[in-house]
Amino acid sequence: MFCDMTLADWLKREGKTVVALAKELSRDPSFITRVKNGDAMPSIEVAAEIQRITGGEVTAVDHVVTAQARAVERSSAAVEGAAA
Repeated sequence: MFCDMTLADWLKREGKTVVALAKELSRDPSFITRVKNGDAMPSIEVAAEIQRITGGEVTAVDHVVTAQARAVERSSAAVEGAAA
């Protein structure tokens, strides 16, 4: 089931901080920030824990979509920068 909720959206809606989520996941907050921003992919174990914590609102698929969108943004910015 694809629910189109990013980790960033979920954290904002829940009023939860990256630090609080990182503590719950026993992970470094900087890693969770990178996952939230689409700059890192969580392991399947971490993605499963995020899915559990979010009640299924943020799934492993959502991390892949976020990371892919971020990669496209970076690629477009690089092309625009080269064209300038």
